[in-house]
Amino acid sequence: MTVRPELLEILVCPRCQGKVSYDPGKQGLLCMKCELLYPVQGDIPIMLEDEAFPIRQGGESMTAGGKRTVAVFEITEGKNKGQIVKLPEGTCKAIGRSLDDINKTQVFSMDFTMSLDDFTKKLIMNYIAKKSPQDKKGAQEATTDSIGSFKRLPDLVLDDPAISRLHAMIFHDSNGAGVLDLVSKNGTFVNGEEVESKSLQNGDLVEVGGTKMVFSFK
Repeated sequence: MTVRPELLEILVCPRCQGKVSYDPGKQGLLCMKCELLYPVQGDIPIMLEDEAFPIRQGGESMTAGGKRTVAVFEITEGKNKGQIVKLPEGTCKAIGRSLDDINKTQVFSMDFTMSLDDFTKKLIMNYIAKKSPQDKKGAQEATTDSIGSFKRLPDLVLDDPAISRLHAMIFHDSNGAGVLDLVSKNGTFVNGEEVESKSLQNGDLVEVGGTKMVFSFK
């Protein structure tokens, strides 16, 4: 299923008249401004607002086929190039640096999740309270295996001396995906701009130290 480039050049979102882009993973044409996905049937785009799918239908990230999506981070630059990180909805993952030969940091527990100090817990919980106001647990609880209603997955440990031991955290919930810098030494960047926190869109480039990751919903 494809859309001819010459056709894509002239297609616009019927709601805002803005440009649309083809997303093969979502099987449709995306208008990021309106957060709508127009389906493509037999290589023919259906550019009718009544036929469009909200990118987050009923609070969930969706494809044109109505399936829930996974947040995907593909490392495109750095020593971990080629590694793919997947976050199902309702999960989060810390990003940190390896400090020894067995690929653990000094504060890793046996299940490969870093312990969080009180300052970092407060930073994360404040972020969740703003990102997901419906998450009543987020403002109160942060443990080794969960933060609020987020299940904490094993951390992403990078072979990158330019990142902090505990550098950033990535999230995926019903409101979408986002990244939170954990007051790292060299900062976290999205599309070349340093951020404290940022909601992510398809194609965004996330950079920590010398490692670059392309974000997408699959």
